[in-house]
Amino acid sequence: MTSDITLGMAEMFRDANRESVTLELRTPQDWDRFNEIKDMAKQHEREETEFFQREKPLLLAEARKELIDKAGSLTLEHPSPFGTDRFNKDTIERQAHMQVGNDHQARLLGIKARESDGYAELREDIQAREGVRDHAREAFARSTDRRDGQDRRMPSRDR
Repeated sequence: MTSDITLGMAEMFRDANRESVTLELRTPQDWDRFNEIKDMAKQHEREETEFFQREKPLLLAEARKELIDKAGSLTLEHPSPFGTDRFNKDTIERQAHMQVGNDHQARLLGIKARESDGYAELREDIQAREGVRDHAREAFARSTDRRDGQDRRMPSRDR
């Protein structure tokens, strides 16, 4: 069961992740990939919202039917107390609305998580590429150590 707080936290995490990745973008290809991830996530979020608004009555009807079937099915559990109505219309309606809303929020949460994963993957690719470049620079710095005499033969703190 997701909530607005969970969705808000996912948005905050995604925004922080997006901001930190932005600082590492160097090449036009990095920017293109970043914008592609961002645009695809916006498009998926818009499609999900439109789908939810368009299909909400059908989704509610399916949820109601499922809840009614579940309430009317034979179970091996302890029977409900005498006088309990398992087919209460208000309860079924409330549960259906809650179930459909939670499913929608879970799908939105999944979209935001995939977007954050895309940013993390982009960051890893950039760091791998930059790590090779920095590795060569560090090796050159170690090989051109200009200390004198005995100090030169002592290991440095970098090694």
